[in-house]
Amino acid sequence: MRAAVDASPLIYLTKIGELRLLRQYDEVLAPPEVIAEVERGLESGHPEALEVRKLVEDGSLQIRKAGRPRTEWALDRGEAAVLALALSLRVDEVVTDDRAAIGVAKYLGLKPVSVPFLLLRERRAGRMTQSAFEAALRRLLTAGYYLSPELHHRLVEAGRD
Repeated sequence: MRAAVDASPLIYLTKIGELRLLRQYDEVLAPPEVIAEVERGLESGHPEALEVRKLVEDGSLQIRKAGRPRTEWALDRGEAAVLALALSLRVDEVVTDDRAAIGVAKYLGLKPVSVPFLLLRERRAGRMTQSAFEAALRRLLTAGYYLSPELHHRLVEAGRD
């Protein structure tokens, strides 16, 4: 399974110590715009870029140029580039947390997945205990990720199933 990944999931997965979740994919791709966005964070004192660099260096994250993003999508450069890449390379999933990008991805026939659902997939596959799953969701919230109380509750319950 192949995925195109946006900056936000890379940053949040690093912040919560769960970059390993990208191993759910055989191939993880990101356009240069996404890597540049993550790198800008390093200049602002956010060390997540160092972990992302390691992924690129060891080949776990491959940088690929995207097709030309469409301006009518009205997305930020990174999100638009991820969707263009996903379309051009026909990836299985688009890993993004941006609501607008999720909507456009669905419209384009792509399958978007966000960080909480990567965590849930890991839980359902038995590679994460329920307590570790709930702790990862708490770390995600502490890191500044927004989850409505209702969605948080639904995720916790889905992890118990």
